[in-house]
Amino acid sequence: MVTVAAADVAKNFGEWHDRALNEPVVVTKYGRESVVVLSVDTFRQLTSHYREVVDTSEMDEIVAEGIEHSDIPEEYRWNSTDVDVPNSRRGM
Repeated sequence: MVTVAAADVAKNFGEWHDRALNEPVVVTKYGRESVVVLSVDTFRQLTSHYREVVDTSEMDEIVAEGIEHSDIPEEYRWNSTDVDVPNSRRGM
């Protein structure tokens, strides 16, 4: 991963765009890391296992009840304190 000042990215965006296709580019502003430029493939890989957390009070009652009464298939059951759970079962 390479780090570059925001001013340099502004002046040479094409160069840093092309670099970000191969590796993430950390952009700094006033000497502090502020954003990362990365390829869309890398972004999709990072977000492919994204799960949204929703407050049940924001759900329709029928949806919340369906979730409450649903059963998790055995192959997906695990406890976050279990140390022997493979990452594949954790959605990683």
